[in-house]
Parts: sequence; structure tokens; C-alpha cells
Amino acid sequence: MDNNSNLAWINGNFIPQSEAVLTLHDAGFVMGATVTDMSRSFAHKPFMLKEHIQRFMAHCEACFIGIKTSEVALVKSAEELIERNCLLLKPEEDLALVLFATAGPIGFYLGEPGGAGDGLPTLGMHTFKLPFFRYRPWVEHGVELLTSSILQPSPLSINPSIKQRSRMHWWIAEREVKKRSATAMALLLDENGFLTETASSNLIILQDASKSGADLKILTPKPEKVLDGIALRIVKSFAKDSGFPWLEADILPSEVRPDDAALITSNSFCFAPVKSLNGIQLSQSKWFNDQLLAYWQKQVKLNFHEQILKYL
Repeated sequence: MDNNSNLAWINGNFIPQSEAVLTLHDAGFVMGATVTDMSRSFAHKPFMLKEHIQRFMAHCEACFIGIKTSEVALVKSAEELIERNCLLLKPEEDLALVLFATAGPIGFYLGEPGGAGDGLPTLGMHTFKLPFFRYRPWVEHGVELLTSSILQPSPLSINPSIKQRSRMHWWIAEREVKKRSATAMALLLDENGFLTETASSNLIILQDASKSGADLKILTPKPEKVLDGIALRIVKSFAKDSGFPWLEADILPSEVRPDDAALITSNSFCFAPVKSLNGIQLSQSKWFNDQLLAYWQKQVKLNFHEQILKYL
């Protein structure tokens, strides 16, 4: 095996990433029946990997994708994959780890025996170098959010807290929004017009960002309507430890005011400020962001925003 190229892990085996494939009749292709998760390294070390894998396995169970690998074995293989692929990185770089499980092959799609759910699931992991160039404008200048006419799927259809790859609605929403602004990110509403999330991040509203004490209110959409983000959990923990009220609520776009601030959170870049929502310029809560960065940095032993901003 080539020691100078990235590895992937498919169904229990380490293979060159360039050789990792899914068959044409895999349910991940045919039906979009794929559960996924993504974590990252900090200074080449995995962070909250166990929590990511526990979430991943719970989502697989909820989607009737019966993976047989144990949590302990999956954590061990993930740690080894990260360690081996990090050897190919520069010291200042880090990587993302993607886990996925599909419902496996559907035999009759290739004229073979078997239907949906008859085959064994396909379980895999791969990594990629974190694209700091992509995150830098968000961290440095803030994110422009625009709501789309495409709505978040109803929890009665599929649980939005499950991280899965049936994402055509996100593809259409992003294309629609970019017709209005090439640099904007789509933010979906639910069927009642309340804010939910972006394709890759949770949303946090800092109500009246000029306040720097315990009377500041932190709002985030109700958990049953959005992904249970690991990065969001960290911000919630920070709020609790700092004495800031944390409210999970239905939030209308019109309720977000210019003297409010907002953040998006994601494992890849941790958090970034929101500069505008539907064209309304929001406050920039530097004092809050600095405190959150310091809190997060203590856990990961790395100033990740500095890491991103140093990218050339």
C-alpha cells in the first residue's frame, strides 16, 4: 500500500482512498439512503470523536441501517485512519473525518437477486484536508445569510436532527440563493416560517448584542427542527458555564434586529459571525466571540481561527 497517499476505510479494510468506490446499485446512490457524520482534528488529534460516532450510530439505527461494527471498533479504526492520514499533512494543517453508512446494494438494480434492505450495509470512512481558504472569508468578514423559498423538511417526514445525505432540497436552496447573491449562504425556514439552519451549520442569535452580562439572551431554533450539532453543544456548554441564558425557540426572520448578533456553528470552522440576514446588517459581538474562542481553545489546545486566518 502506498504510504504517500491518503487511505480510506471500507467495510473493515484500509485501502487507498483512490480505490474507494460504491457499486452502481448501492442504496446510497439509488435512494440517497446514507447516514453520515463529520468530525475534525485539531493539531492532528481527533476531537470529540466518541460523541460523533455515538451520534452516527444512533442515526443509523433510526434510519434502519443496521451496521454490525461496535462503537469501540469504529472509534479505534477512525483513530488509526486519522493518525495515518495526518502523516501526510503539514504541521499547520488539519483534516476532516467523514463517516458514512448506506443501506447496501439493491440487487435488482443490476439484474441480480435481492431488493432494498436485503444486502449488508456499506460502512466507510475517509478524510480530506480542511479547506481553510473556504472558511477564511466567513471568519474574517462574516457570513451573509439569505432565507430560501425551499423549506426545511417536516419532522413528520424525516427527523431534521438526523445527519443524512438526502439533500436535494439543500442543493436547490443554495442555487436559488446564489442567484440573488453569489457569496450568500442559504438559511431554510420551516413550514411555519421559523428559522432553522444552513446546509452545514447551526444558527445562534445573540439578542441585543450590546449587552455583555448575564442579561444577554442566546436563542437557537428548537432542537427537533435542526441537526444536533456537536459544535452547537460546545456553545451551549459555554453559555451554561458563563451564565448566559440559553433559549430554544421558534424565531421569525423579522424578530432578528440590527442590534442583535448571530453566529453559525460547524465542526469544520467551529463558529463564524453572521454579518447580515436577508440584507439587514447585524451587530458584531466581538466581546462574546472572543470569550467563546478562548473557551473553545482551552478544549482543543489550538487557536483555530488563527489557523484559518493564516491560510495563504
